[in-house]
Formats: sequence, C-alpha cells, structure tokens
Amino acid sequence: MPTANPPPTPGTRLRGRESEQRMLTDALDGARAGQGAALLVCGGPGIGKTALLDHACDVARTPQVNRSRAPQDAVVLKGAMVLSSAGTESESAMAFAGLQRLLRPVADRIGELPAHQAAAIEQALETGRVAESDRFPLSIGVLRTLCLLGHSAPLLVCVDDAHLMDSASLDALAFAARRLGTDPVAVVFAARDDSPKSAVPGIPSETLSPLCDSALSEVLGDAAPGGIAAGVRAELVRASHGNPLAARGYAAALSRDQLSGTRPLPRTLPLPAQLRGAYAPRLDGLPEPTRHLLLLASADPDCGADDLVRAAGRPETTVGDLEPAENTGLVRIDGAQVVFTDPLLRAAVYQAAPVVRRRAAHARLARVVDPKREPSRYARHRAAAAEGPDSELAAELAAAADTAKELNGHSVASAALEQAAELTPIPRLRACRLSTAAQDAWLSGMPERASELLERAAPDAVSPRQAGVLELIRGQIRLRGGNAIDTADALLSTAEQLLPHDRELAVRSLMRAADAASFAGDPVRHAAAARRLAPLARDNDPPAMRLAFAYMEGCARSFAGDYAGAAEPLRRTTDLAEEVDTPAELIWASIAGLRLGDAPLVHALATRAVAVARRRGALAVVPQALEFLVYSEFWSGRFPSGIGNCMTGLRLARETDQPNCATHHLAALSLLAAIQGDSETCHERARAVAERSCEKSLGLPIALSSWALALLELAQGDAHSAFSRLRVLNHAGAGYGHPTMRLLTAPVFVEACVRTGEHGRAEVALVPFESWAESTGSLSSQAVAARCRGLLAAPDEAADRFEEALRLHRACGDDDVERARTALLYGTTLRRNRFPGRAREHLREALETFEWIGARLWVEQARGELRAIGDPEPAAGSEQVEHGLTTQQHQIALLVSEGATNREVAAHMFISPRTVEHHLRGIFRKLNIRSRVDLARMFR
Repeated sequence: MPTANPPPTPGTRLRGRESEQRMLTDALDGARAGQGAALLVCGGPGIGKTALLDHACDVARTPQVNRSRAPQDAVVLKGAMVLSSAGTESESAMAFAGLQRLLRPVADRIGELPAHQAAAIEQALETGRVAESDRFPLSIGVLRTLCLLGHSAPLLVCVDDAHLMDSASLDALAFAARRLGTDPVAVVFAARDDSPKSAVPGIPSETLSPLCDSALSEVLGDAAPGGIAAGVRAELVRASHGNPLAARGYAAALSRDQLSGTRPLPRTLPLPAQLRGAYAPRLDGLPEPTRHLLLLASADPDCGADDLVRAAGRPETTVGDLEPAENTGLVRIDGAQVVFTDPLLRAAVYQAAPVVRRRAAHARLARVVDPKREPSRYARHRAAAAEGPDSELAAELAAAADTAKELNGHSVASAALEQAAELTPIPRLRACRLSTAAQDAWLSGMPERASELLERAAPDAVSPRQAGVLELIRGQIRLRGGNAIDTADALLSTAEQLLPHDRELAVRSLMRAADAASFAGDPVRHAAAARRLAPLARDNDPPAMRLAFAYMEGCARSFAGDYAGAAEPLRRTTDLAEEVDTPAELIWASIAGLRLGDAPLVHALATRAVAVARRRGALAVVPQALEFLVYSEFWSGRFPSGIGNCMTGLRLARETDQPNCATHHLAALSLLAAIQGDSETCHERARAVAERSCEKSLGLPIALSSWALALLELAQGDAHSAFSRLRVLNHAGAGYGHPTMRLLTAPVFVEACVRTGEHGRAEVALVPFESWAESTGSLSSQAVAARCRGLLAAPDEAADRFEEALRLHRACGDDDVERARTALLYGTTLRRNRFPGRAREHLREALETFEWIGARLWVEQARGELRAIGDPEPAAGSEQVEHGLTTQQHQIALLVSEGATNREVAAHMFISPRTVEHHLRGIFRKLNIRSRVDLARMFR
C-alpha cells in the first residue's frame, strides 16, 4: 500500500480542548465505520488549530481494538492512513500547489481512476493548469482518489491554513469533502476566522474559543517545567487572553529569575514573533490613515473614536478612516470605543511600530486627555512620550500619581510614580518617588515589582530617613513571606532608625514589628514593641494613630494575661474604627474584636476592611483581611461563606506572593476539615502548615492547625491524643505556638482532660478562660465557660451549669457551632446520669445543627448517643447534598466536571491526589456513571 506523509514530530500537549478532541475522534470513528465526515476548524492566530490537527493525525495513526467482537476474540486493527497539506502565502497564487502536496505520496493510485479523471488530475499537478471543461472531472477524480484510498484503509485528510491555500486546490478538496457519504474518509480543514466569508463553505465548522484560565495555566506549566511563581503565572494568563501560542511565547521570552518572581516582568511583554508575523499581512494592506488611527488606539484602548481623530492631528482624518479596519474584522466600534476584535492584535499593532512613532502617538494622546479627570492616562502618555529626564514633567506626573491613587488605586499610582522617578534628575527626590512606588506596588499585590523598585531606590537613599523607609517597606514584604521572628527584630531596629527623623513612620514600624511578633506567637518581642511605642502617643494624634496605640495597649495587656485591663483599650480600638477608613487599621480593629470574643463585630469590621482594600486596589491586603473574616464565619457556623472566603484568601495570597498569609489560610482550612470530620484532609493540611510554619517561625498557624487536629481527635474519641497535643501547645515557645490560641483552645483542652481524668489540669486551664470571658462580656465565651464547668461539676450540679450555658448561647444567638457542642455534651451527660427524656431533646438539637454544617463525626456522636437511649436511627443521607453526594464529593465533582485533573483538584482543595481518586470512585458509584465525560454532562 502507498504510504502517506510521515508522522509529524509529537507536538505540544493539548490543554482545554477536550470537546474539540472528542469531535475529531467522533469524525475518525465515523470514518472507520464507513461514514464519511468533514469539518472546518476556525480560529485566530495561535489559538491551537494546528495542534488539534496534529492530535487528529496521532489518533488516526494509533491502532484500534475491534469493539464489535467478543473480548476474547478482539483484534487490533492497523491505524488509519493520513494525508496532509497546508496552505502557504508564497504558494497561494500557484494553482493546484496545495493539491499536489497532498496527493504526491499517493500519486501511483491516480492511475486507477477513469482515464479522463486521471488525465485531468495529472495535468493539474504537473502544469498547474486545467481546461475549464476539465474542472468537474478533476474534482470528481479527487473525490474518487480519496474514496479509493479510504476503502484500502480508513483515511484522514488534514488541510491546515486553508485560508492560504490556492483557490483551485481548495475548491477541489471542498468539492470532495461535501460529497463524502458512506466512504471511510474524514476531511478536516483548519482556517483563520478573520474573514466574513467561510474559507470552506458548505461543511460544518467549529470555532475555537480562547482557552479558560485554568487551561492556559497548564499551558504555561508545560512551557516552563521549572515552575512559575503564582503571581507571574496570573499575570501571564491575563496577558495571553486565552491564546496558547502567546502564553508559550511569553514564558520562553522570560528569564528563570523572572519566571520565579525574583526579578520583575518587563513593563510590556513582547508578543511572539510568530504572532506578530501572522497579523502583519492584514495590517499592511490597510490605508496609511487607518494604520495611524489603529496605532493611536493600540496605545490607548480607552480612547474614544472621536478623540482618536482629534489626536491624529490631521484635518483630513475622520472616523470614516476606521472603516477599512472594520470591514476586515480587525476592530469594531462599540459605542464611542474602538475595540480590537482580538486583544493580542492591539499588542501586535503597538509593538510593530518604531519607537519614534510610538512616542509621537503618546504625545498626541496626552493632548486629548484631561489630566484632572484621568490623571493616570495622562501620566502614562506623557511619560511614554518623554525623551529624557525632565524635572517639571516628573513633578507633574508625581502629582498625577497622587490623584490616580484616589481614583484608580495603588497599581496605577505605582506605575505613574515609577515613570515620574525615571524622569527625575535629582537623586534624593528620585529615591523618594521610587520608594513610594514600591509601597504602592506592594499594596497592589506585586511584591517582586516592589522589591525591584526598592533596589533601584537604594543607591540614591542617602539620608537615614530614606534608608529607614526602604527598610520599613522591606519589612512589610518580609512579614508576609519571610521568617516572622527575624522580621520582628528587623522592624524593631528600623523603628529605632526612624524615630529621630519621623515619629509616624517609627510608629508604623513598631506596629508592624508587633504584627510579626504576634504571627510568631512571641509575647517577649511583642511586649518590647509595645513598650517602645507607648511613649510616642500624642493627645492630638489623628483617629488612625489613636486606634493603633489603643490596639497595641490592649493586645499587650491581653498577651500578658491582664484581660480585665485589656478590655477597655480593645473596645476603644473598635470604637475608633468608626472614624477610619484604611484597611490596616480596620484589620487591627477586627483582631481587637476577636480578643473581645465578639464574632458579629469581627465580621462587620473585617468585611469593611475587605471592601475598602478592594476599592483602593490594595490587593495584597485583601487576603490579610479575609484571615479574620473567616474566623468570624467559622465561629458563627457560616461555613459555605467561610470556605469560599478562605479559598479566595488562599488564592490571592499565592497570587500576591504572600506565603505566610497563605499558610494561615491553609491552617484555617484544616480547622474546617476537622469540623467536617475529614480526617485525611485535616492531617494533610496540618502537615503542610507545620512544614511551612517551622521554617518561617509562624507560631499562629501552627497553633491553629494543632487546634484543628485536637478537635478532630476529640471527635474521633481519641481524648488522650487531643490532651497530649494541647498540653504540648500550652508549653510551646515562640514560633511553635501562640498565647491567644492557648486561651481559645482551653475549652477543647478541658474536655480532653475530663475524658482522660486530668481534672486538675482542666481547672488550671479553665481559670484564665473564665477570666477572659468575664472581662470581655462575651456571652458566647461565658456560655462555653459554663459548659466547661458543667463537665467538671458533680452530677447533681452539672445540669445547672449546662442550662446556664444554653441560656447564654440563646442570648448570644450567633454561635451555632458552640451551642450545638454544648447541647451534645449536655445530652451525653444527661444520658449517663439516666435522664433519657431530657437528653433526647438536646441530642436531637445538636444532631440537627451538625447535619446542617456537615460535621460528620459529631453527627455520628449524636446519633450514637440517641441510639444509646433507644431513639430510632435517623434517615440516612441527611448529610448529603445535590445528587446524593457529600459536601466535599460535590465540590470535587464540580471541579472535575470543569476539566480539572486529579492533581489540580488536589492542589485546589489541599488534599492528596490519592484522596481525590478515592472520592471519584465513590462519586462514580453513587451517580452510576463510568467516566469524567459522563460527570461533565451531568453537571453541565
């Protein structure tokens, strides 16, 4: 048998094209079954058309098992034959060049055709000419040739870049493709979709849409196997606009340091040459006035059509000059805006222009932008048009940056200030502007950019104050990514450096040092910061600074165990929060609310902090605020919202390169897994927290994950392990525990002590918790303290203690989890004291809440207690959600149905791939399905 073209070198792995791959596989299966098929795959440059055709060729060549036979008689059939051709611009005017390339490997089969048809084909392939009267016999001959080949072995015909193929070849192939009937032939064309007329009319077409972000992220992972930092990956995904070729090109153009985030990305990512070349022919054919307007539009996508005409500066230029670009599908006019139909085309237009023309375009655009209404746009154009240092222009841009910060956020302000610094000839002033740009870059979630700006500022920061400012900003970055104890020491030293020159910055440095000490669970360093801060207070300080002083006083007293003395400054902190509107101060107020045991207040303050941070573009602060919003939601039983906010915080922490913040969110997720009774997930997350926290001296996340494990062990009936774990936590030093967590875990420790007979230790642990609950006036905390007293009380006194606890829970009304825990423990105590009737009421109340929040192990405990008093078994499945799945199974099913792999699901949910595989088997069994495809259809 004649051989077709040799198989191509294996291409890049396809990502995010599962439905298109299935469509091609179905066409091939149809051809093997004797049902001809034809398909046109359309899409813009780099979207993946060629990769899909390569995939189809690989599938066609793969041997197939004959499914029609019994398993014991099944045979393996040879793969299909593949013929391929592609249009090229240099041969697009050469008639039959594409057909000659396609049929050359099987030219010896042409002689099997009827003489007139064979002669027509041979003349066309040899001379490129054919008489008009022979066009029909030629087309019929092409059809018969394909059918002859197909009946020898199933045939796949692939025609890439059909829009560039000579019209004579394309007409003949399209003629054949439209007439495939019961012939074992599949013909697949690929063509650009930039023409209003189909490249191959009359056959079904499939337009490739841009890849989703998750698929594009996988493409980047394939292109850079050494790894890409989360923030860099997110930026490349945004810049690629769903185009896999662009994503691979960007990754290839960056250095290893840039991919890892240790060096900043270039201000403008260079579009791959292959894409620029693909767009060039369409642009070169436009009239010069049209190309001029497109350059202006590419330099400012926010500029309206009328303003573009004004910026062009040519009396003869009108909006009508955009018509050629509209007619060719390059742009569309949406209201007053000129919108590029392909976002990457805008980059191609801009990057193709010489630098002189780009500068001139920015200068013209600056003249039509109002600097007061749109300061960031004005500053960007003025800076891009500048030819060198210019003091007046730099000052103008710095002023515009201040306005832009209020209107557009920190990211835009940072860019404007960086441009102002580049134009500033005075070193001292340049360092000041670069340091401010670095602070804004950090707040906007770009720590690598901030670090690079600080490096650039360092040589010019000659005064002690300027050097201290740089160290303060570095300390803020290290607080969320470095060792907490080292950061606390560095910030304490920075405060001493700043104090003689700037009291406000010294206060800020001491506050951040205290934050680092608190993250580490280090009361000694926290107290040192508090002592140094106290004398700096002034009666005439603004509300934000008075809040900081009150917060520090309250936290220091609380760390020292003076809960009565801490209550007043902590309440003053939350009161002052009504007068401030800055995220950092609102987060401190949220923590003050936590120390007061007031979950609703924490929820309100943290929600405000998140909203303010988002409004101001302080993306780095959002996951920090979400840390404390999640606490309040977990305590009040708002688990769906808590899970969502925790996952959002984790994602943002990674994207903004704040690993310490991410670890804190991961610890919170381990607590959630403990409450839900997911032992494997809880342990896996806690192990990850321990690994990351020990390296960075993060006592707070370690304590939180230890709390989670102890709670899980207690729910599993392993009181001895819970007791041992919390006893170790109570004696853990800085970097391995946290004083506040020792306080908050006291109720769990008391319960573990009671179950293991350690009543003396329980009494010791309960005293400070009772003191704290009494000092804060928190009804929920007082209820939990009363519950602990009920556990420790004699049988004839326990009921009064538990009834008091339930009364306080009802008065609080916002602590469903603790109320249910109290009801369970009270019901258990009543059952053991032989009061089954009274026990039943409380156990059923607890069961209902635990089922609602999905706390599987506590549900089992409550059911076990009810069975012990002769209650009938509750109906099975009460913990299930849609489709009969548990909450976690439903979450996994949704992710898999969207195309996520087991490893991606595991990374998203912070469980192991093995756990995902285990759950998937259960999901398939419950839903009576057999594949991921079935799952995708069910959840579509």
